[in-house]
Amino acid sequence: MEKAIGFLGDASSAYQLLGTLNTTLLTDESVIANAIQNRNFEVLQKIWHQLKGFAPVFCQDALVAEITRTEGLCKQMTSHQEQAAALAASALLQASLQALQLEVAAQILQAAAISKPPTP
Repeated sequence: MEKAIGFLGDASSAYQLLGTLNTTLLTDESVIANAIQNRNFEVLQKIWHQLKGFAPVFCQDALVAEITRTEGLCKQMTSHQEQAAALAASALLQASLQALQLEVAAQILQAAAISKPPTP
């Protein structure tokens, strides 16, 4: 969250965007799985492109690079080998995003617990 607060300027904006990221990750999970299964590279590329907007705010540089690389793989494929590489990268990225979503949810829960006064 420190990175996000530094990027956005205040904690309120960071938590608001964190909530949006959580919703996006939850919504996109089934879309990503379906696109991988159906080899729909256009949908995958669109999702990876969208996530690049969130990634620099909340993610480590390695995940940002993984998103960027996977998006690139899904853009231009001329051979079965390139398609296979794009699908494999998408599946790995999907797993990374599932882990990210769990971290995001934990941050949201932690923030909610801190902001609520204890009940007697």
